[in-house]
Amino acid sequence: MNSEKNSGRLTRWLLIATIALLALVLCLQLWQMFGRKTYGYNGSLAPDSENGPAAPQAAEPLNPSAAVSHGKAAMIEDVQALNPALSFDGLAALSVQELEQLWETGAPGLPVGLSAAAHAAEAYAGTLAVDSVTSKTEPELDDAPAHYEVELRHPTLGDFEYKIDAYSGEVLEGLPDIMKSVQAAAPQEVPAANGPAPAQAPASGTQKPSAPASGTPAQQPAASGEETAKNAAFAHAGVSAAGASVTKCELDWEDGRQVYEIEFWVDGIEYDYEIDASTSAVLKAGQDWGHDHSSATPQQPGSFIGEEAAKSAALTHAGISAESAGYIRCELNEDDGRWVYEIEFQAGAAEYEYEIDAASGAVVKAEQDH
Repeated sequence: MNSEKNSGRLTRWLLIATIALLALVLCLQLWQMFGRKTYGYNGSLAPDSENGPAAPQAAEPLNPSAAVSHGKAAMIEDVQALNPALSFDGLAALSVQELEQLWETGAPGLPVGLSAAAHAAEAYAGTLAVDSVTSKTEPELDDAPAHYEVELRHPTLGDFEYKIDAYSGEVLEGLPDIMKSVQAAAPQEVPAANGPAPAQAPASGTQKPSAPASGTPAQQPAASGEETAKNAAFAHAGVSAAGASVTKCELDWEDGRQVYEIEFWVDGIEYDYEIDASTSAVLKAGQDWGHDHSSATPQQPGSFIGEEAAKSAALTHAGISAESAGYIRCELNEDDGRWVYEIEFQAGAAEYEYEIDAASGAVVKAEQDH
C-alpha cells in the first residue's frame, strides 16, 4: 500500500516538474518575441550609438544559416543603412571584423569573404589538392585597395603570403603554382668527389622559396652559382678569395629575381654585395670601415674555422649526416663580443638552430624544434 502511495507521489512530482519546464520555455519564447530591446554587438544591453556601430567584443559565427545574434543583426542593419543593395544573408556570412571595416569604409559593396579569399589564394598557389597546407586569412577592407591577406603554410616548404582583392577575388600579390615552382627548382645530380650533392633546401619566407637550388637557367642558377657569385664579388672588390673571410652568402629574391647576398671581411674592411644568381652580375656593392669588430675583440675573422667546419660541427652534434640535412643557412655574426656561426638546417620534421664558436668550433647554442 505504501509502495503505491510513493509511486503516485513520484508521478505527480514528475508531472509538476514537466509542466513547470514547459511554462519556462513558453515564457522565454514570448519574451524573445515581444520583449526585445536594443542590444550592443556583444549581445548585452547597450544604447544606440550616434557615431555608428560600437566596436564588437567577440567574433560571431561565419555560417549564414546559423542564428544571427542580436548584436550582429544590429550591425548588419547599420551596414544596410549605408548600402541598401546589400542583402542580409550576404552580410550575415561575414565576420564581425569584416562588418566593422565595411561600415567604416561606407559599405561600397559586398566583399567575397574570408573563405572565398582563402580559396582564391590556394587556387592561385596550386595547393587546393594538398591537404597539409593550412591557411590564415585577415580582412583589410579599410586599406587601399581593400583586400584580404592570406597566409598559406606548407609543412616543409614554409609560408607564402597572398593579397586578394576584397570585392573581385583577384590575386593582387603572391607566388603562383608554388608546388610546380619547387619541383622546377629541385637540384640536379651533380658529381662530387666527396659524395652526393647536398639535399634541396626547403623554401621559406613570403611569396618565394629562399633556398639555393638548381634547375633551368631561366628559373634557378646552376649548382655552382654560390662559388661563382663569391668570385664575382671578390673580383669586383679587387681582393683574393684566400684573403677574404666570408660572413654571409645567402640566396634570396630581390625585385622578382634571385640574388646572392654576400658579406666578407678583408683587412678590417667589411664588403657587402648583391650578385645576380643567374648572370653573376654585380647588382650592389658597398664597403664599411665603421663596423670593424675585430679591433674590439681578440678574435680575427681571418683566424676562424670557416663555414664548412662550423656546419660539420653542428651536424655532428645533432647526429645528422650532410646528405640527410636540408638547406643549411650559415652566417657569421658577433654575439656579446664573441664571433659565432649561426647555422640553421632541417632534417625530417625537425628544425635545428646552432651557434658555433667561430674560433674554436665549440657548440655555443643548440636548439631543436619539431
